[in-house]
Amino acid sequence: MTVYLIIGSVFLGVFLFSFGILYLLAQAKDPVRLRLRELEEQGGEEEEEGKKALSLKGAADLVGLSAGEARGTRIWLAQAGYRGHQSVFNYQGLRLFGAISLGVASLFVCLFLHVDPALIPFAVFAGLLVGSFAPRFWVSYKISRRRDEIRRSVPSVLDLMVVCVEAGLSLNAAVQRITEETRDTYRALSEELHLVNQEILIGKTRAEAFRNLARRTGVDELRSLAVMLIQADKLGTSIASSLRVLADSLRVKRRQRAEEAAHKTQVKLVFPLVLLIFPELMVILVGPAMITLYQALSDMAK
Repeated sequence: MTVYLIIGSVFLGVFLFSFGILYLLAQAKDPVRLRLRELEEQGGEEEEEGKKALSLKGAADLVGLSAGEARGTRIWLAQAGYRGHQSVFNYQGLRLFGAISLGVASLFVCLFLHVDPALIPFAVFAGLLVGSFAPRFWVSYKISRRRDEIRRSVPSVLDLMVVCVEAGLSLNAAVQRITEETRDTYRALSEELHLVNQEILIGKTRAEAFRNLARRTGVDELRSLAVMLIQADKLGTSIASSLRVLADSLRVKRRQRAEEAAHKTQVKLVFPLVLLIFPELMVILVGPAMITLYQALSDMAK
């Protein structure tokens, strides 16, 4: 009983210590950061970039990452929809907290179940690995789902963009109108287009804003859209016709992707048919005959 009390106390102490550190770091308020936030509300590209740089540098210093690694992690988290200024710090803190919690929990479970002492280090190490890599797997899953959602909605949004441009709206006004109209239907892409509008309003060029859009999402279709718009601006071609051609090509790709998934379904159905459905059919069809044959042979033996 004493051993369990000691283990429980250690686990509670580690939990409170980790929670206290994360809470204090999250509640830390930098006057420079607060001032930059006030300037950002007034608008201005320099204030926005300064705040991002300060937040990124602070997160990199807190979690022990270099500026390049923190910037890459931030872009990776933005692809999953986590675009907060503290996203890098929250992600690394969650990995550390998960590793410590699951490691201590694994130790407690092993002692409670009287596991062989030689296996306890492996169980604790497995808990540390699971707690450390579980957030990474979750973010990768969110990125995959978000990319699929955006990829499916790009052709329809491009069709709306073509209609708006051909009706006389500028490309920026068309993007803003589409953002408002698709807020409930294509939420992920609507949020990204809203960020494009915000970047254009603070003074960034349209090419840079769409290039950032492709970098944030990691979707090839949006990268093609950014390249097409940049080339259209440089060469002076019609944006409406270029958008129509791109929308047609993306619609063809979407249909081909659906056909490919349909053809793969036939192969994927083989395994559940053979392993799950076919044995049950054999039992249902052959089972009564086997019972009757067994009874007949038993009567003949008597």
